[in-house]
Amino acid sequence: MRITGVTATPIRHREERAASWLSESLVANPMSGYPQYRDKRSSWGARWGPEVLVRITTDDGLTGIGGTAPAPAKAMIEGHLAHLLRDQDPFATEVLWDQMFRASLPYGRKGLPVMAISAVDIALWDLIGQATGQPLWRLLGGKTRDPLPVYSTGNDVARYRDLGFTGFKLAMPHGPADGWAGMKGNIELVERTRAEVGPDAEIMLDCYMAWTVDYTVRMAKLLEPYRLRWIEECLTPDDYDGYAFLTQHIHSTTIATGEHEYTRWGFKELIARGCCQILQPDLAWCGGITEARKIAAMASAWGLDVIPHAGGLQPWAIHFVASQPNTPLAECVVIGNAGEAEPVRSLYPYLDGVPLPEHGFLRPSDGPGVGVTVKDGWLEE
Repeated sequence: MRITGVTATPIRHREERAASWLSESLVANPMSGYPQYRDKRSSWGARWGPEVLVRITTDDGLTGIGGTAPAPAKAMIEGHLAHLLRDQDPFATEVLWDQMFRASLPYGRKGLPVMAISAVDIALWDLIGQATGQPLWRLLGGKTRDPLPVYSTGNDVARYRDLGFTGFKLAMPHGPADGWAGMKGNIELVERTRAEVGPDAEIMLDCYMAWTVDYTVRMAKLLEPYRLRWIEECLTPDDYDGYAFLTQHIHSTTIATGEHEYTRWGFKELIARGCCQILQPDLAWCGGITEARKIAAMASAWGLDVIPHAGGLQPWAIHFVASQPNTPLAECVVIGNAGEAEPVRSLYPYLDGVPLPEHGFLRPSDGPGVGVTVKDGWLEE
């Protein structure tokens, strides 16, 4: 079997539902210090068009899909990575990953180029699953837990509890720019949540790169009575010294980060400097499945858990979480808004077969590869 083509096709945008609270409500973020960008993430996000879905075809008629990648990655995938893969064996994931990474070094190493490599790598693994007739979780070593426990991300915890979730990650609304009033607002949210979910449920905080070292230390102290499982991504990704300080000085909870880190070398930095107790790679960003396996193996040697960003949303990540010994939880961001009929819905409306959580648990597909197919009419051919 040989690769005959690699394409990155834009996904059609459809206004079928209102935009999620995630981008349209007050959530602390790295731009919160600027009043014109404080109220919602969509005010400062990129506007470069729809994401792209990678498809890799072979000479025996199979097609693997992977993604997704931001719109600018199309030029990198079709103008550079495609010719490295053409006529190659799709089973050679290690050498193909290494060649793509090395060839993109002059403009890559992090960010968009690694997102492009990630999408291609996921498509290769989907292709291997189809060629062998095996689900991805089996190719990755089999299931280590079945089903997967999932936690919700969002602040409407009463609704999420009724949907069966027992773990709740809160999107912090305030950061340093909001002063003491903002701190009190964060405390009130956590206090209200603890009262709502009871003493035994897990509560986590998502700070989305919005806090500082001092602010995080103060918030951790103020929130000690509420038994937090972790504080997530409180600093900007490159503040390794700041993260190391937090893990050394905060003892009431753990520190999680890595959503915006790239490749094994970035995660090596987090581990070597003692930046966190929980690593959170995003499989669509960190380098794909091939690289995520290395990150998880490296973390296991240090006794660290790996809880991927969006691990319960991405169909390929669900297989990964199910197959690794040190991936105890999957994240399900509840992207639906209050009052909507289907608050827990797929982040990928253009794909058939994406698993959804039931009663706080999730199972990967048993179909070959990732186990999803593209719906008709969603790609801009």
